[in-house]
Amino acid sequence: MLYLYFLIILSGIVMAVSSLIEKRVLKSEHATAYTATFSIVTAIMALIFIPFTNFRISLVDLGLVYAVSFFSTVTYILTARVYKHGNISIASPLFSSVPQLLIVVFAFILLGERLSAIQYVSIVIIVAAVYMMMFRSGSKQSGFTNKKYIYYLVLDMVLMAVAGILMKYTLYTVQPFTYLVLAEFFIAANMTVYMSIRYGGVHEIGQNLSRYKAPIIAISALTIAYRAMYYFALAGTYVSLASPLRNGADVLITVVGGGLLFGESSMKRKLALSVVMLAAIYLLVA
Repeated sequence: MLYLYFLIILSGIVMAVSSLIEKRVLKSEHATAYTATFSIVTAIMALIFIPFTNFRISLVDLGLVYAVSFFSTVTYILTARVYKHGNISIASPLFSSVPQLLIVVFAFILLGERLSAIQYVSIVIIVAAVYMMMFRSGSKQSGFTNKKYIYYLVLDMVLMAVAGILMKYTLYTVQPFTYLVLAEFFIAANMTVYMSIRYGGVHEIGQNLSRYKAPIIAISALTIAYRAMYYFALAGTYVSLASPLRNGADVLITVVGGGLLFGESSMKRKLALSVVMLAAIYLLVA
């Protein structure tokens, strides 16, 4: 069992390193072009898991995988824009906590699930910590270059929650590696179509890859690695334990990295708020 915990924490560390490299690349790269190129490279790398897949799934399951991939495509684009135009030390803690909060709230509203007193308290704590993370007391400074990126951040977190609910349901009937390969293929296809409609299509993707080959390949490899480790670990442990463990490692590294690598401010405050949010999320979902 201990090796599963190690895998979960390692998954969080790798995810954090991937996010920091992504933030570095996006300082000089267009967010949509980066996302399209990254998605295609990741889909190609995901093919290494084909020997462990089983594509004999129903059309309903295939449709569910595509639905998750559609929402994931949108969140990929929004996340890249948020990282490019905002503080990763703010975005990372919010991405690690708010979608899980929304999943619980959606289940309460749509499925009639009942919440305990400690869950209500946890929700209040998370909402307060999120506000304090976004806005310092007596200040409207949010750490983003434009107010619209705050809206992107909020929309991103809502769609992450929707995708999380659909993925959890899909993985009941679709093997993890089958899901991984199919989802990455669909995301790459979605991004290719989007780029062809709005931008320069495959030609622009090729130019982007030639300029940023090393970091994009590195990010794709790290993405495949942390997802594979996390999916494998989930098969042997509870998601209520695995998710806070992975998110804790990810948040601590990205918050500190945001300060050291990108000069983002208020690190002690952000770390303290991150710990509070992660603890409240654990109480909410455990």
